[in-house]
Amino acid sequence: MLDNDKLLFALNSRDAVSGTVLGQQLGVSRVAIQKRIQTLSDNGLPIDAVPGVGYRLPEGVSLLSEQQLSATLNNQLIHSVSLFQSIESTNSYLLTQPIDTGRARLCVAESQSAGRGRRGNEWLSAPYRNVMMSISWGFERWPETITGLGLAVALEVAEYLRESFHVDVQIKWPNDLMVNGAKLAGVLIDVGGESTGACNVVIGLGLNVHQPDWSQGGAYQWQDLSGLGIRCDRNELVSGLANRLVKMLSDFATTGFASRTARWNSLSEYAGKRVRVLGVGDELEGVMRGVDEMGALLIDVDGQGVSRVVDSNVSVRLS
Repeated sequence: MLDNDKLLFALNSRDAVSGTVLGQQLGVSRVAIQKRIQTLSDNGLPIDAVPGVGYRLPEGVSLLSEQQLSATLNNQLIHSVSLFQSIESTNSYLLTQPIDTGRARLCVAESQSAGRGRRGNEWLSAPYRNVMMSISWGFERWPETITGLGLAVALEVAEYLRESFHVDVQIKWPNDLMVNGAKLAGVLIDVGGESTGACNVVIGLGLNVHQPDWSQGGAYQWQDLSGLGIRCDRNELVSGLANRLVKMLSDFATTGFASRTARWNSLSEYAGKRVRVLGVGDELEGVMRGVDEMGALLIDVDGQGVSRVVDSNVSVRLS
């Protein structure tokens, strides 16, 4: 059987490689190579076919490797890694897996056909260019605040990017990662299990690494690491983020969000600014005062005191 990792490793070369040579290296026929390359191309892998020479990947494409990821992950906490060339949704996949209390599963994909964002929005991402990953964690009982958990995830990702790449990342409530007002990454939290017992929390992270053909239209302006002058190996990026997140998840059941409140507020994009909150019935307008120890959004409404917003599905915009 043709091994995708071996084929992708062979393609990830500066020079073009012929189908015949690839077949000899991998012990399969040239026709098998051609069919698999066509499948990968259909999934969105930008393979250049050079007539009379062979195949190669464009400069700047770094491929994910399950072997490389497994070698750099915290295997005491992350006990399984699944890497897909194409999948509907990494979050949806992990929601089907058994609950393992106090342990994590990691799912990474090169492309998604049904990626999801908050509030039912579609998450679009160029295949083989960005980070599409999900981590599941088994809790003995539901966390006291799912909203607070989402905020804690955004905080860990923001701090990791700031420390590793010196990117001035801020957080737009509840868990969008922003740079200069443009969206760099988003977080989606799903929960499965009985409300009275153990649960499986699945954290989805979409991070723009390189979006060469990304449209700048629509409600959001988008940012990627490449546009900030950052070049990185996506395997190192995924493992670094995963290791950071599982460390937080391992103690969240006892520490909760409260100990992270001040850190989150220090990175809030809208703290101290006048905002509108949409989707809470009557529209709220006032000055954002950060979040409280449960992760609730605090809005200082003119003449009415401070209102708490706990529904993470609302939309917050500058007035």
